[in-house]
Amino acid sequence: MLDDFSLEQNIVYKTLINSVKNNKYSHAYLIETNGYSKGLDLGIAFAKYLLCPNSYSNNKKCGNCSQCKNIDKNEFIELKIIDSEGQWIKKSQLEELQEIFSKKSVVGNKKVYIINKAEKLNPASSNSLLKFLEEPEEGIIAILITENIYQLLSTIVSRCQVLSLKNKIKLDNLSTKEKLAHYLSNNNEDIEFFINNEDSINKIEKVIEFIKYYEENHSNTLVYINKLWHEFFKEKQDIYDSFTIMLLFYKDVLNLKLGKIIQVFTDYVNDVNIVEEKNNLDEITSKINVIMDLREKIKFNVNNNLLMDKLIIELERCEKK
Repeated sequence: MLDDFSLEQNIVYKTLINSVKNNKYSHAYLIETNGYSKGLDLGIAFAKYLLCPNSYSNNKKCGNCSQCKNIDKNEFIELKIIDSEGQWIKKSQLEELQEIFSKKSVVGNKKVYIINKAEKLNPASSNSLLKFLEEPEEGIIAILITENIYQLLSTIVSRCQVLSLKNKIKLDNLSTKEKLAHYLSNNNEDIEFFINNEDSINKIEKVIEFIKYYEENHSNTLVYINKLWHEFFKEKQDIYDSFTIMLLFYKDVLNLKLGKIIQVFTDYVNDVNIVEEKNNLDEITSKINVIMDLREKIKFNVNNNLLMDKLIIELERCEKK
């Protein structure tokens, strides 16, 4: 039950409890696990709380009813849990969900669907979900659970109440490379590979080199883009990871501009300072949005040359607003 998470995830727990108690729950929640292993369990516990006719959040008051038993067996008609079929969550799964939820509720007045590992939504299923979120029906509540919020369409994220779970692994005292390893993946093998791979530092510094060169030379960066970028970032995953590193760098630039602490690039404070001094607040936020939007296009097998040309052109527009 939801009370089981009151200590480990106290902030998210209180947010969810209060949203139901005050009858101000969102039509869509996005739970970012941050490596916390029981994200799906928390999502199911919240669904039980939402669907419980007595709003019980623990087993002490609950009479061990058949509804929770059916939810545990994934047989409760008003709760649908979607997981990936193979590598992706498919459009057909979202279409089936919409067909099921188009019918009137049989039990109670709420329906809940959980999408586990939402970062596995492909472009087709992402667009199908987006249509569902854009026109929310009363009593239908979405719970999206993701290991990596940066792999979701920004338009999906913007339509959800985002809740970040606390990871038992504290990143505060880690190096920038170690922090980035955790941001880029929640898979332990991938994290270890990035940390131990000699090319990782080179990848980080190449991204920072590109950012600093652009901030100094603007559209002239197009002339040197091969040496700055294309000779080093060739594979689709490398390009995607490099955009995530770029995004996190500019977010630290934003942190500095707002007087907050630098979270990730603690080993590159001087570089963050250089870029922060060249941008006002609006320029930084606009550049973050540009990077997020273009990163999504990498999933569509966009041409890398065209992608980088568009990035530089769009960043230039941020300067002229």
